[in-house]
Amino acid sequence: MSTQQSAPTLYTTTKSLRYAYRYFGEIHSPNPPLMFLQHFRGTMDHWDPALINPLALTRPILLFDNAGVGNSGGEVADSFSGWADHVISFLTAFLPTIGKDKVDLFGFSMGGMCAQMVALNAPHLIRKLILGGTAPSAGEGVVGGDPEMSKILAIASTDSEEEAGFLKTFYSPRAEKQELGRAWWKRMNERVLDGRSPYLDAEGTGRQITAVTKWLTPGEAGGSYDRLSELKMPVFVANGDNDVLVPTENSWVLLKKISNAHLHIYPDVGHGYLNEYAAQFGKHLLMFLDG
Repeated sequence: MSTQQSAPTLYTTTKSLRYAYRYFGEIHSPNPPLMFLQHFRGTMDHWDPALINPLALTRPILLFDNAGVGNSGGEVADSFSGWADHVISFLTAFLPTIGKDKVDLFGFSMGGMCAQMVALNAPHLIRKLILGGTAPSAGEGVVGGDPEMSKILAIASTDSEEEAGFLKTFYSPRAEKQELGRAWWKRMNERVLDGRSPYLDAEGTGRQITAVTKWLTPGEAGGSYDRLSELKMPVFVANGDNDVLVPTENSWVLLKKISNAHLHIYPDVGHGYLNEYAAQFGKHLLMFLDG
């Protein structure tokens, strides 16, 4: 069975746009695929094998590079509803080829903003929804992150700058937490098949920044805040208790606005909770997905 480190990169084309994805794990399971949507500037290569591989033992795993990211073609959409349109287009083409009609969808950080719009605009494609380290669009109680922290990730252009940026923004500065971050970075780089996906360039990064700026601007169309009550599928919300990129307060807003939501806050951790608590978070995901 393939793993995060060994699964080949596959491609499907719809509407003349080629999307890159990886489909692996227990692909003959009756469970729907668990699809992952990644963070700011992230690609399929940024997922932690310590989280992904145990989940792959019980269900199909579907990793995805959205348009303009990693090995996918096209350009990055400048709104999260635009990101969602690409996910919906991909799933509409892909799911019939594997005999499935729904996925369980996990969106992390900016990927969680996209995931909200996928679930709102195409609920027929989503069985269960997981929103990690993310926020609804502008509304009462929604808090923006530290712009200086986001800038560190936005300007990284080498592997060493990227690693330093993640250690600064995802992990506490305490020595033991930084060591956990370095261990994650090492795990993430165990994959050598196909080589690392290209890091998002300045133009694509700028379009992602435009998307999140719109998301957090009151009055902008295409947001989720006033529509969250439309979500009827089970929803699991998770974050660390000290997230400086997407403040933890936003997870409570999601809980209050979504009638069928559950919330888990992990202690003494920030945006990188899903890597620092990979084993525990994975078990919580399985409890939610199989419950």
